[in-house]
Amino acid sequence: MTTITTKPQIDCEIADISLAPLGRKRIDWARAHMPIMRNIIERFEKEQPFKGLTIGICLHVEAKTGVWLEALTKGGARVAITGSPGTTQDETVAAIVEDYGVHVYSQRNESFEDHLRYCQKVLDHQPNIISDNGADLHELLFTLPQNQHLIDQLLGATEETTTGANRLREDFKSDKFATLIINDTQAKRIIENRYGVGSSVVDGLMRATNVMLHGKKVVVIGYGYCGSGTAQRLRGMGAHVTVVEPNPLTRLEAHMEGFYTASIEDALPNADMVITITGRDNVLDKQHFELMANNVIIANAGHFQREINLPALAEMAESVEAIRPQVKGYKLNDKTLFVLSDANLVNLAAGDGNPIEIMDLGLALQSLSLERIALGVKSLSPIPQPVPYDIELDVAALACQHWINH
Repeated sequence: MTTITTKPQIDCEIADISLAPLGRKRIDWARAHMPIMRNIIERFEKEQPFKGLTIGICLHVEAKTGVWLEALTKGGARVAITGSPGTTQDETVAAIVEDYGVHVYSQRNESFEDHLRYCQKVLDHQPNIISDNGADLHELLFTLPQNQHLIDQLLGATEETTTGANRLREDFKSDKFATLIINDTQAKRIIENRYGVGSSVVDGLMRATNVMLHGKKVVVIGYGYCGSGTAQRLRGMGAHVTVVEPNPLTRLEAHMEGFYTASIEDALPNADMVITITGRDNVLDKQHFELMANNVIIANAGHFQREINLPALAEMAESVEAIRPQVKGYKLNDKTLFVLSDANLVNLAAGDGNPIEIMDLGLALQSLSLERIALGVKSLSPIPQPVPYDIELDVAALACQHWINH
């Protein structure tokens, strides 16, 4: 790992600051296709809603994120951010440091241990507001003694994902500050999760493998909004999709949408490709790898790498070989299983993540939610909760203005 301090007041750990010109082009391209965020940047620069505040962030650090960070910093915020293993764009990171003075702790090739260390570095900046992705910042906040004092000074937080929302409600119950769950909004669930994730997962799969999806037997494990969008886009590409979903109501929905449904034990032996998209740990484990056929392609589009138990697969394997930049072959006694992107999010690790316009809407939800926390926190209960409905309507109206009436 390389530690780089570009200026005395900007501390960061990034891959290579000299990549900034390439990252600047990426951010400029994204901004050109983000009219909602351009509108917000202009208003934030005038109104300075975050003046004097520090925002600590855990979110995938790529070009669209760069436009969002422009909005926050021009709105007066001091920002520290970390990303996720395998999804960081090193050139974008360099531009964010140089152009916006953001403290960035993120590199594409970081390990999960590095990631947790970087999360702590973000918290070391004593943030007044946090914006989380998978509840990693919340976990360190609630579980490490050195961070307990931060809880009382936090105005509030946002959480981007289904996984993080589940963790906050099941594992880290708190009544100290409000956390607005971006994923509870219909706009996020339908527009970003169903259409954005569905499109970007297919893009990541094809970039990683260069294989044809038409006619492939694909098993999608998990039929939430992300899973249903992925299943629909795969079917649109001519794949024969089987959905594995333990919730009987959601399985019924998949059936009514025209998908085959089956138990995981019945679905796996016939699969050419298996995609996990549940946000839960060890969805694919040793007993599941044993059921799979030779040459099956395995990908994760859920949140954490540990959705697929790679240590168990590595233990079973006689050898592990890099086949393509985003493909590793695990050779077992009688077959080889191919894992994409080391089980990191395939749409971000092998692709560029959700389409720019989709994230224009998603990051607008983040921006206005953070603004509400900064300016109107007394109106929020100190618990995890949905984004206020008026914010969702405002963002939807902006999307209609720029997408439909343009």
